[in-house]
Parts: sequence; C-alpha cells; structure tokens
Amino acid sequence: MLYLNLFGRLSVARRDGANASHSVDLAGRPGSLLAYLALAKGRYFTRSELITTLWPEQTESISIGSFNTTLWRLRKALEKPPLDQTDIVVCDSRGALGLPTDAQLQLDVDEFALLVNPGLLKPIEQLDESDINNLRRGVGLYRDDILVGFTDDWALRERELHRRRLLSALARLMHVSTLARDYASAIRYAQDMLDRDTLREDIHRELMQLFLLSGQRAMALRQFELCRAALRKELAIQPMRETLVVYQRIADSAIGRETESHRSATHDALPTNAHHPMDVMALDAGTLSAREMVQRARYFLAQADAQLQLSLPLFD
Repeated sequence: MLYLNLFGRLSVARRDGANASHSVDLAGRPGSLLAYLALAKGRYFTRSELITTLWPEQTESISIGSFNTTLWRLRKALEKPPLDQTDIVVCDSRGALGLPTDAQLQLDVDEFALLVNPGLLKPIEQLDESDINNLRRGVGLYRDDILVGFTDDWALRERELHRRRLLSALARLMHVSTLARDYASAIRYAQDMLDRDTLREDIHRELMQLFLLSGQRAMALRQFELCRAALRKELAIQPMRETLVVYQRIADSAIGRETESHRSATHDALPTNAHHPMDVMALDAGTLSAREMVQRARYFLAQADAQLQLSLPLFD
C-alpha cells in the first residue's frame, strides 16, 4: 500500500501496517499527473484532456509523445524501491488513464476529510467527545496547504477547497472550546485561523472577546490594532462597525471595577465645570499613583480613539 502526502510537499511512501518507508518526493509533471489522478480516484481521462487540464499554458508544446514520457517516468518512480508498486495508474478499455477505486494508494487528504467532515456536518450541540477528538486529529494532519509549489489552476482550486475545510474545523474547535470555557485553547485556534487568513475580521472580533473573557484586556485592544493595520494595508479600508463596537466595549471596561469605587468617592467633590476628562485627571493627580494615572490616560485615549473610529464612516 502506498501513502500519498499532499499536505506540503508532494511525496509518496510505502506503508505496511503502521510502518512507512522513507518517502519519495515527486515534482514536475509526474507529480502533477499523480496528484490530479489521485484526487479524482475512480475517474478516467484521455491524454488530451489531461494535457489541457494540467498544463493549459503549455498545451501547444506538449505532444502526446512527451505526455507518454511523463507517464513512463511516473510509473518508473512508483516501481522503484522503496515503493515497489505497480498498477497504480492504469488504462481503461478506451485507453483513458486513471486510478481504479481499489488502487493500493491512500491519501492524507482523504484521511483528513474522514476525520473532520462528521464534526462539521453536525450541529455544535450534538458533537460528542469522539467528534471533537477527530476534529483535533484532522487539524493535526494539516501540516501545510496541499500541493505546495504547484501553481496550476486545478491545484489552486484544490488548495482553496481544503483550506476552507481546515478553517471551518478550526472555527468549530474554537467555539467548542469557548463553550467549555477553555479560553486558552479557543485563543490558540483563533490565532491559527488568522495565521492563514489575516483578513478574517469576524475572527479578529472573536479573538478580541476571547482575550477579554480570559482577563487579557490589553491583548484584546492590541488585537484590534492588528486587525485595523491588516485591513488598512491589504484592503485600504477601516474595520466594520461591529468590530468598532466590540473595541469600544473593551475600551470602556479598561479601567473596570478597580476605579468604580474611586469615581463614586470623588464624584461629589467635583466642581460643576469639571466635566472634561483632563479636568478629572487634574483633580485626581493628588490621589492617584503614577501607574493609576497612566492607566487613566490610556482609558481616555482608548475612548477617544473608539469615538473617532465610529465617526470615520460618516466621512467616507
């Protein structure tokens, strides 16, 4: 039995039970041909169809003869030690090429799909421990995007398909962890998603709130800055109003309960004209420590920034 690794660099290894031989890297046209046929296992294609699909920009320069050379090189690579496997790529009665459904070849992407699909199809409240563990195992298989180094359209489509499935699995694990109040794990899954798609503003919002739930207000505010910087750099846009509302809520809680009692105690002592934040800070200067003054200043700056960000869309 051969095991085809599509996550990351394309390689194939012989697997006997739990033991696998050293993997053999496959690149270029032989690698493209095997990967395409493996992902379409059970389907057969004429040589002309394969040339047009796999190498559309080179169709005119690739003859049937040069394609047959590619096929020969692929078969020789599979027959050599340590693989020693024949009859992987076969012809049907019409001479079309494909991998039969019973071919002695397993794919890591098939194993990934078997692990994560059940957990993605069920409502989150119906997931059991087995579903959650399989989601974790599936995510662990995803070492890198599939077919790294291949830039043909068919490879890019397959890469995006599996990438979306990974992001869905990570999102499901993030929500399961949040419901279990395992905020550290939820934060890790959210960060994994943003590592692969930094423009997912909804995940930035989720991560801001997770930081807040775990008592990390400074990290929550920092996450907003990362979100805003990414959107500005890549898309030249401001964060959505929903994101700004979350940011302002976090900014409003920046001082939190620790200053509530102080605010109540000093409220009656304020003169009628002391409504500006700087007036309040001036009155507090004699009673607050240097650290508390810095915290108070950061709070008012966050408030001002949140109000500014909420007002910007009015001028667009």
